[in-house]
Amino acid sequence: MRVLLCVFYLLVTCVSLAFAQPEIRVNIPAFKLLLIENDQIIKEYNIAVGTPYEQTPTGAFKIFYKEQNPTWIPGSNFNDHTPVPPGPENPLGTRWMEFKTNYGIHGTNKGWDISYPVSGGCLRMQDSDAREIYELVQIGTPVIITYETLLLIEKPDGLYLKAFPDIYNRGTNTTARLLEFYQPYASKYPNFKIPQSLTQPIDTPVELKLSSK
Repeated sequence: MRVLLCVFYLLVTCVSLAFAQPEIRVNIPAFKLLLIENDQIIKEYNIAVGTPYEQTPTGAFKIFYKEQNPTWIPGSNFNDHTPVPPGPENPLGTRWMEFKTNYGIHGTNKGWDISYPVSGGCLRMQDSDAREIYELVQIGTPVIITYETLLLIEKPDGLYLKAFPDIYNRGTNTTARLLEFYQPYASKYPNFKIPQSLTQPIDTPVELKLSSK
């Protein structure tokens, strides 16, 4: 009986893994969109995010609408509200995946502005990337969007800090927050040093070694 139960649970686990739903994760200051499946990164894309005045929303969402070759309807901050049909003049590119009303993951008709906070709050991708991920996600795919400028990373030779510019000026790059994140690692890395550069605003992502093993 015990053997049968073990076999049953093994089969259930295998079926669950086989049908595990991918999810999209975005950390706004990193300008990266990750497609995660079974806790593994299977795709990584560079993206553009919302400006400091039209910020990309954070939270847990789900894709609820997908459209190929969408029509773009300019928002309230545009003087001309004439819909722009599919084609080379459409700033949404060829794919639209909506995760919150009026907010979506989409392509673009110009690729030079990726990796910058330039959108109206949407997640903008190279159009070839948008076409690719469009085929990989479904209605109901989770979209988790966070805003984190400080990340601690363990490497074989020690503990590192990855710090991103605070593009929305939320005051997140502070020594107090770094010390808070460090606490779970304190016993493993006792010779921890706060980098002096963290006290100054940063313009580009930096990676700094905080402690050796």
